[in-house]
Amino acid sequence: MLLAAVITCSLLTTAQIHVRDEPRHHNVFENEFIRILDVHLGPADTTLYHLHNTPSVFITLANVKVGSQLTGQQPQKGANLSSLTMYDPIATPRIHRVWNEDTSWFHVMDIELIIGHPKNNVPLLNATALKLNDDELITLFNENLVTGYRMKFSKGQTMKLPSSRSGYLLVSTGEAFFDITLNGTIQHRNMKAGHYAWIDGKEVTIITTNSIADYILLQLK
Repeated sequence: MLLAAVITCSLLTTAQIHVRDEPRHHNVFENEFIRILDVHLGPADTTLYHLHNTPSVFITLANVKVGSQLTGQQPQKGANLSSLTMYDPIATPRIHRVWNEDTSWFHVMDIELIIGHPKNNVPLLNATALKLNDDELITLFNENLVTGYRMKFSKGQTMKLPSSRSGYLLVSTGEAFFDITLNGTIQHRNMKAGHYAWIDGKEVTIITTNSIADYILLQLK
């Protein structure tokens, strides 16, 4: 009986690991609005059971077959498609584990929206105002904490992001080269899938692409 109690206690303790503390979820950036957890899971590897309880945006960056299991439920399996981006309100705390059933690495970004409630009234971005075609700025979701867009650029395009008191997160879904002017300083960026740029939005931000590129843009509120 004592051994059973110890095992049960150990399992419950393990299950309560917050996602930010799970070893394969790497906290690569955090501010008052977001926490970026960069997840890399090798073939046949499995995460610990961990807890999600914060609204999040998930960006998948590899075509990989994975499995997952909620505590007390049967495993589920499926394929993840690269650049798939979705908002999850996580209205009910979720404890689960995830494993890689494929022969290549699984890569996903879990972007937790830790602000808790909207801080600013932020208007939606408009393709015409940004001098983009309608198919170059696609709204993926519009939620109370964040709006998500897919942006497709041709080589040599320039876009001016309006100022915003809540900022933006730009995530590349593949290889990309661009110049970004932040607070009067030009930065040259060579991006790969999962590379990101936090834009504080204090002033208009100019982005000029030097290659064909596909991005996910999160507009925080």
